[in-house]
Amino acid sequence: MPQPPDPPGGSRRSALTFAVVTVLFLLFTAGGLFFGYIFLTTLLSLLGAPERAQLAAAPGEAIRAVGQIIPPAVKEPTSLLPGGPPVPTLPDFTGRERVNILLLGIDQRPDERAQGLPSRSDTMIILTLEPQTRSAGLLSIPRDLWVPIPGHGENKINTAHFFGDLDRPGGGPALAKRTVELNFGVRIHYFARVDFRGFEKLIDTLGGITLDVERPIKDDEYPTEDYGIRRIFIPAGLQRMDGVTALWYARSRHSENDFGRMRRQQQVILAAQREALRLDLDLLRRLPQLLATVRETVTTDIPPDQILALASLARSIKAENVTARTIDASMVIDVNGDGTVLLPNRQRIRQVIQELFFDPQLKTEAARIAVLNGTQRAGLAAATAEALRAQGYLVVRVDQAPEPVRRTTILSHTAKPYTVQRLAALLKVPAASIQKGSADDAADITIILGPDAQIPTP
Repeated sequence: MPQPPDPPGGSRRSALTFAVVTVLFLLFTAGGLFFGYIFLTTLLSLLGAPERAQLAAAPGEAIRAVGQIIPPAVKEPTSLLPGGPPVPTLPDFTGRERVNILLLGIDQRPDERAQGLPSRSDTMIILTLEPQTRSAGLLSIPRDLWVPIPGHGENKINTAHFFGDLDRPGGGPALAKRTVELNFGVRIHYFARVDFRGFEKLIDTLGGITLDVERPIKDDEYPTEDYGIRRIFIPAGLQRMDGVTALWYARSRHSENDFGRMRRQQQVILAAQREALRLDLDLLRRLPQLLATVRETVTTDIPPDQILALASLARSIKAENVTARTIDASMVIDVNGDGTVLLPNRQRIRQVIQELFFDPQLKTEAARIAVLNGTQRAGLAAATAEALRAQGYLVVRVDQAPEPVRRTTILSHTAKPYTVQRLAALLKVPAASIQKGSADDAADITIILGPDAQIPTP
């Protein structure tokens, strides 16, 4: 089986925070710049004609550029202030289910890109947005985590993108999504991907970011594009970073381990989010360039109308409601002692998955669930119970049913209506097969699996 090659001149443990591009420019930036546009048009309406003409001259292109990304599906225009001009508003996010987006960063050198060679993903972060609680989470995945990859046996998780591209040009993100779903039990709705050059350009076009560096970053073996190395140093303290420096900060690995690198990635994500939400005329003047850079450097399967709706949702999430976690050293086994092969401790990883992706209403009801096998299919109840646990359900009993059943049935022993509803949707159980069960001290809900049962997937 072909293996993704190690680059000449040393290992590529690059830490480009490509998630910045996706979170920030596809969600937070879209929302921030859109509302900046509304702010600007409202301001223009309050000025006299000479001042309005002078102010509009520079950001006029920005106004037109934003207008081009507003799809016809947005709401009817409204006015923010009495006498102000009618301006469109972001479409509301109407979904009630959380949305998970896989953020991919690829380290592809210019010669590799020119030849269309497959590439590994050096950064993998899951962004989750929960509309009902207006909360969000970021989970960073180590690139050297050793996991099963569908169709390719076991390998480092960052090779999923490589093998996907090798199987079919452009198939890298799809296989990366399937790999994450298989190993973490989390459904991935969309992906977004960018590379180094895109990251630098976007941060520079944004005007840089401000970061408070906790400890100095000194790296004598920072990889260069020509497969060499160079020395970099970033002092501690509050400072303004351009694209190159932000990339150094996010990418360097020799100053600390891969887990520290992932924490720095998340720092850059949140700093870029803050920057994008500024209502600043200078930022608006750069809007056409920002949009052009996004189109050139970001690949995603998020539909355009959903980008704006998700931007509206993301903008409503307060900073204190964003949880950033990493799969860290306590959740893996370092096989070689140098971080090159990390075996997952699935029980500990499941805990952080439940923390970030657990439905808050399910957690409130805390229903105890019994799963019984009403067929002759060996292992059906155990496999179903494992799949339910991976999605945050509390399964307290797994057993064989007293007698076979013709179809899957859900028995509700205690009033846990939301959990019953979610289980029915997950297991595709019709309303007619949901019944009230007799009192049961051991379980609130019993699922009896019939011949129609399907093991739930993320």
